[in-house]
Amino acid sequence: MSRQLTWIILGAILLAAPILAQDEEKAARELVSQQKFAQAREIYERLLKLDPDNLDYQNQVGRISAWMKDYSHATEVFDLVIKRDPRNAEAMVGKAYVEMWQHHYSAAEELLTQARRITPDDVDVEMAFARLCHYQNRERAAKEHVRRAIKLDPNNSEAKDLRGEIDPPRPIEVRIGFEQDRFSFTDAGNMGFVSAGYNGEENHIALQYEEWSLFDERTRRAGVTLERKLGGWWVRGNAIVGPGAVVIPRQEYSGGVSHALPKHFTLDLDYQMMRFHAADVNIASPELTYYFTKPVWMTLTYDNAWTSWRTFTAPVSVNHSWLGQYYEQVSRRLVLHAGYARGSETFDTLTIDRLGAFLADTYLAGADVKMANGYTAEFFGAYQARTDHQHEISFGVNFTVKQ
Repeated sequence: MSRQLTWIILGAILLAAPILAQDEEKAARELVSQQKFAQAREIYERLLKLDPDNLDYQNQVGRISAWMKDYSHATEVFDLVIKRDPRNAEAMVGKAYVEMWQHHYSAAEELLTQARRITPDDVDVEMAFARLCHYQNRERAAKEHVRRAIKLDPNNSEAKDLRGEIDPPRPIEVRIGFEQDRFSFTDAGNMGFVSAGYNGEENHIALQYEEWSLFDERTRRAGVTLERKLGGWWVRGNAIVGPGAVVIPRQEYSGGVSHALPKHFTLDLDYQMMRFHAADVNIASPELTYYFTKPVWMTLTYDNAWTSWRTFTAPVSVNHSWLGQYYEQVSRRLVLHAGYARGSETFDTLTIDRLGAFLADTYLAGADVKMANGYTAEFFGAYQARTDHQHEISFGVNFTVKQ
């Protein structure tokens, strides 16, 4: 009799276990909907201990870990799933999101390409491709992936929501800007500019016209900027000329490259040559950008500048500058940034008053406001205190329209 009772109890436990697991899963899903991710992950980890071979539980642990920004644990979990089941497209998509949220776009694309080969008609794969393109501002490609997702699942609300977020390609860009510099040793100076250009996914070109009123001199300049994507690199060049200028460069040429590095970093290398009426200046500027969990990033720029005078005999002077800046996207339409620089050549345009061998502390702040789709305003300001007991205040605004 006791043996029969034992079998009955064991049978009841075996029948109840799936029901209890279903209840636990339901509770975990409700916690996820309430964004109580830590509690939801605890439930799935507990279920996984009871059923170690359940890949669905493992994928849920990985997905929730990614939402918690515990990227290292999420990657570890997804790797375990892929190791056990090399054709598990769900784990590949989950790991691809982890990679793209860390700005590892090439790694994410490799995973999604592999997942598509396994499941060519998977809505989740198309949606992941769409978000990958959207994060890289490849809006035309993102829109095409959303179209495919809706074709596969016409009632997919996520796809319809993302379709509303994607801006249509706006290749034509017009910018208008104004800046004023106020000095402790002379009258204020002003600069205004207008530029028009074309921004493709792999090519950028812009023409710019400037007018300067600085140190009792009125000067006009014009130039062109070109950028092209070659493989994983962006290559750029710029030329701007202002015949007869004295206090700003008469000729200004620059070139550079940008490349995304592993571990959240982006490298920029730029070289700039400026020809003044009285001197020639060359500046080499490596810059390193680090991306935290989106949407915060920081940049560190080093400027090594050397000046040779052409109007009189003088040794070549070498100046060094450091600039650190912090950016945070506090909302969908607002980015705030601030920075600090130590050195002399720390503003965007070098003017004749900064060719002396002095140091300066420069404090920068600004905000980029997306007023509507295709319309952006950039506000910025800077204060520079120089070791020669002079100071300068700069502020301005730029408006950008994309159509």
